[in-house]
Amino acid sequence: MKTERPPARMRLPEGFSHLRADLGQILKDHRTGVKGVVEPISQDALAMSVGITRVALSRIENGHTWPQGSTLDRIMEELELDWPQVAIAGDSGRPALLFDGSLQATKIYQLCRRLRLEREALGWSLAELSRRSGVSAAQLSRIERAQGGRSGVFTWHPDDLGEVPEDRRVVFGNPILADLAAGRFDYGPDEES
Repeated sequence: MKTERPPARMRLPEGFSHLRADLGQILKDHRTGVKGVVEPISQDALAMSVGITRVALSRIENGHTWPQGSTLDRIMEELELDWPQVAIAGDSGRPALLFDGSLQATKIYQLCRRLRLEREALGWSLAELSRRSGVSAAQLSRIERAQGGRSGVFTWHPDDLGEVPEDRRVVFGNPILADLAAGRFDYGPDEES
């Protein structure tokens, strides 16, 4: 007799409390083209692309195991999935992760949150922002959750280089991400950047 698994607990974007119980079936449906979102892809090809074994992918799809966060990010990128498709909306009851709790980490968190809000306001998926910015959807997902660490996409505002680091503004070095987070992005959903 199969027992019901509790919802997976992992660091999710703000606004999501846990992964959907049928996550494996959702991933399988998208991989096989049942949902018509992407071209069908074999388990072997997806597993190789994601960097896991076919057996590991099969166990995830069959609901025998939950993927690690980085694995789920890569699978979502490959299958062009976004968080509302794989997670349940709600309050996780956990505080947001602010790296080390410093003022700079808080600034990075706020910048990441603005990026997500602006992306969602435009109606773009992570895959769309990835296509436009050249940053992988998996990395964008981590950035939007403020889990990008001291990622190379962050830099100091050029006007603040004479200031002590604690007083410098953090900005995105990628021009698409910088414009989007600053609310200066006016490209339509079908226009090229």
